[in-house]
Amino acid sequence: MIKQNMIHIMKLMSDSSPRMTYVKAPQVVRYESDLAHSLFNRIIAYKGLQAEDALSDIASIASHYKSSKLPFSWLNWSHDSDAAELASVLEEQGLKKSGHSPGMALSLEDWTYQAPAIPSFVIKPILANSELSWFKEIALPAFGLQGELGDAFTQVNAVLGIGEHAPLRHYVGFLDGRPAGVVTAFQDGETLGIYNVATSEEFRRRGIGSALTAHAIREGQAAGSKQAVLQSSDMGVSVYRALGFKEEVIIDFYIG
Repeated sequence: MIKQNMIHIMKLMSDSSPRMTYVKAPQVVRYESDLAHSLFNRIIAYKGLQAEDALSDIASIASHYKSSKLPFSWLNWSHDSDAAELASVLEEQGLKKSGHSPGMALSLEDWTYQAPAIPSFVIKPILANSELSWFKEIALPAFGLQGELGDAFTQVNAVLGIGEHAPLRHYVGFLDGRPAGVVTAFQDGETLGIYNVATSEEFRRRGIGSALTAHAIREGQAAGSKQAVLQSSDMGVSVYRALGFKEEVIIDFYIG
């Protein structure tokens, strides 16, 4: 469900931006754009490596992205039966492993969690475009998105996260009245995806990311979600374990 949730949210993001194109074929799910960042040019999933034309197909896809002279990323999922073989093929195509992300899941059937109290900390939903300045102030520096990259990221999150029936829900946490952290939740059927967990540098190591994540999960649980999923950094794993998440998969990132 981690992969499917990511695929669905990336399709929505591509559909909401004229600069992004989503492509789904029998063997591949990917998207591309004219933006110079691997976040906006990505192969999310590839299956059928045993097919006769798979090697030439992978080479063709990689060549397509390389011809744009823009960075792109290719995700390799450890629970796929051909993950090791795909890694070798990607390296043969000149892609380099840049890192990994543990994919984690949490059953919400009987989930409860009491977040440690943070004095003067308040969480609010972002309900209007004017309030997105809080999201930008925290998320863009945390993810290293500046200029048109930051503008494109903000625009997509505004289109998908503002309005009564918006598929995304953004939350901002205030500490002593100042915006300190944000989180985004995406409810996809009974699965709740947690994204964009970020805390301003001056407010880190105070439990803000954990409190925001727990709040978003409670909201999703109340709305009918049966499972929460997310992609973590290595440093974040212990935080999410404390919330009840368990590692389900390792996502390796290859950059071209």
